[in-house]
Amino acid sequence: MVGHGRHRGRRTTRILGISLTAVLAGVLVLTSPSHAPIRLAASGSAVQGRAPGAKESLDPADVENLQQSRPDEVAAEWRAIPVAQRADAAQTLPTALGNLDGLPFGLRDKLNRRALKEATDEARRKLATRPSDTETRRSLQAYTAISIALKPTKPRRQLITLTADQPPLAAISVGDLDAADLVTWQVPGMGTYTTDMALWTLAAANLHAAQGASGAPRARAVIAWMGYVPPPPPPSIEASRGVYVLAGAPNLIRDVSAVNAVRPGGRRKLHMNIVAHSYGTTVAANALASADLGIDAFVMLASAGVEPGIGNASALHAQHVYAGEARRDGLADFGRLSRIDPSAPTFGATLFGVDGVRSARLAAVTGHEPILHSAWNDNPRSSIWTRITDVVQRLLRYREHKQRFGYLDRGTESLANTACATTPGATRQMTGLRTAAGR
Repeated sequence: MVGHGRHRGRRTTRILGISLTAVLAGVLVLTSPSHAPIRLAASGSAVQGRAPGAKESLDPADVENLQQSRPDEVAAEWRAIPVAQRADAAQTLPTALGNLDGLPFGLRDKLNRRALKEATDEARRKLATRPSDTETRRSLQAYTAISIALKPTKPRRQLITLTADQPPLAAISVGDLDAADLVTWQVPGMGTYTTDMALWTLAAANLHAAQGASGAPRARAVIAWMGYVPPPPPPSIEASRGVYVLAGAPNLIRDVSAVNAVRPGGRRKLHMNIVAHSYGTTVAANALASADLGIDAFVMLASAGVEPGIGNASALHAQHVYAGEARRDGLADFGRLSRIDPSAPTFGATLFGVDGVRSARLAAVTGHEPILHSAWNDNPRSSIWTRITDVVQRLLRYREHKQRFGYLDRGTESLANTACATTPGATRQMTGLRTAAGR
């Protein structure tokens, strides 16, 4: 079961009779809000007399007793469950709980992978009888992209959220999120959807590797977060609208907040960063202005702008705020028709270079894209190139591709600086560093 339904705000009252132990025995009471973690809570009277495995729905009086649980309360009860029962949880808990904040991310990964397989199989069954069902076909494309993104095993990848929105939403951690001392969230911008999850997760893997080259700790994770549906790119003017922020910012706050909940007391300081691209910078800035999430570095790449009500970088509850935009990026300013440019002197961000350093063999970003290179599209024998029947045109297009770079492509000044900005005590110097006032 993949979660779906309406968003709900978090309530802070204590759980009445919640029992993960009972859930493990098969006594299930589920609610399923969209993207927001699926809550499990019930009064003692709501579950009395139910046989193990019972899934019948509650009557209205029982529904009134359901309360949304805080991640720290879920985590505390999970830790109180005997280890032997926890070991069987992946087989016992319903897949819907893969989105339950407070459960360990390794367990959520197992539940969400099961849910992904079930959703994929169901989409294929639907298309077998209704081949013209475009919604189901798009969902299947997203599920397939998510599956491809999960295939590499080094570093470990975890499917930490999966929802049945249209299109499906997901988040994949590159690195063990339960063990990480350095966590970086990667928020996408306009035109990047879960059908692009394989490439967006590759961008996270690129950053993970670049952080390692900058001296980051071994225990780190970069999360390819696709927790909202971004606007389409120009010529659409959707990037200038704020409706996408209203959907995305609360989800980002919720997911980032959940990480601390699963940490037992006494752990070393957790360093948390957000790297956002394009319209993702608008979403992330709204989230950070609304809540202190304990963010060390906030990096804005090719920003679509910050809402005027935020004011300046000091309102973002981040210790360090960075911005980078390529000279050859002709799309970022489409989102800034009514927003603040974070590279403006009055905003207060620190700017870094993305236009390349020839002496350091760091390539320049050549447009607005977050990532352009992968093993598939860099292979001249892949279908993206062989379908061009004119051999001369194919060679010209391939050569042009090899000379273009996105903000999170390997070998770019942008990726190197982003890695350095998100690595505490980085062992290399950032390039092109300057304050906005000194542009």
